[in-house]
Amino acid sequence: MNTGQCKLCLTHGELKLSHFIPKFVGKWVKETSATGFIRKNTNVNKRAQDIEKEYWLCGSCEQLFSGWEREFANKVFYPFVRDEIDKVAYGDWLAKFCASLSWRTLGYMRSVNPRADGRQNEVEEAALEALASFLLGNSSNPGKYEQHLFPLEPIDSTNAEVPTNINRYFLRNMQMDVLGNDQGEVIIYTKLPKFMVLGLTGHRESRLMRESRVSIREGVIKPRNYYWPTGFANYMFGKAREISELYRAMNSSQHAMIEKTLLKDPGRAAASQTIAALRHDFDMFGEDVFMPRNLRELD
Repeated sequence: MNTGQCKLCLTHGELKLSHFIPKFVGKWVKETSATGFIRKNTNVNKRAQDIEKEYWLCGSCEQLFSGWEREFANKVFYPFVRDEIDKVAYGDWLAKFCASLSWRTLGYMRSVNPRADGRQNEVEEAALEALASFLLGNSSNPGKYEQHLFPLEPIDSTNAEVPTNINRYFLRNMQMDVLGNDQGEVIIYTKLPKFMVLGLTGHRESRLMRESRVSIREGVIKPRNYYWPTGFANYMFGKAREISELYRAMNSSQHAMIEKTLLKDPGRAAASQTIAALRHDFDMFGEDVFMPRNLRELD
């Protein structure tokens, strides 16, 4: 039994093993992959059994998160990734779910990359405290720490210079990051397959992002003209390129392992969501997506 202080409510007791990105997301990525395996960006030379998790939450707080995750999974995530719907009404659970993602991402990124003293550190600590208060029901809203949800659709053309794995990144990848500056603007970035959540802390462009802002009570997720923060598209393109470079440097033995798995069950691979995303990239870039370095991203 693991005991300690719950990161959210700060009580002492038994801690549960908590996923930073919800467990159902990692399970779906694994089950719908071409090979039945997943790899972490931190070590692409090893197949992983699960996504990042730590003993962070007490049983009560873990149950809080699980309830919001269940609502999002059943009403939004699964219907969207299966292309069953592109519009859905939501209740007050969505703001809690998004805030829980931002709280986890910010806490996790600070644990792996501790901040030095400074303006950004102060802003991040205040954000963690405000988000925790909202999640625990001690405040009725997250205040200036807005939550924004963006559905990500496949693209087949663009005027921008984009990486050849962009659709696989949009539709398949998971990622966490925190961006900030000395002016106190912080963006908490949680990337799910076909969705991204941005937690903003006093961002100067938030008024332009009304379409993506998650309502505290109820609202509708549907196709809209979403506004991304200035430069954020290039940031995401850069993240997609980083993943390609990681896989490009993969050991040849791991590349051979992926090819062996694909040949062992070609039917599974052909019907997978990995190949479906690859087809979108092929529509944009043609045979460039079949370069060896890109095939390595099928695991």
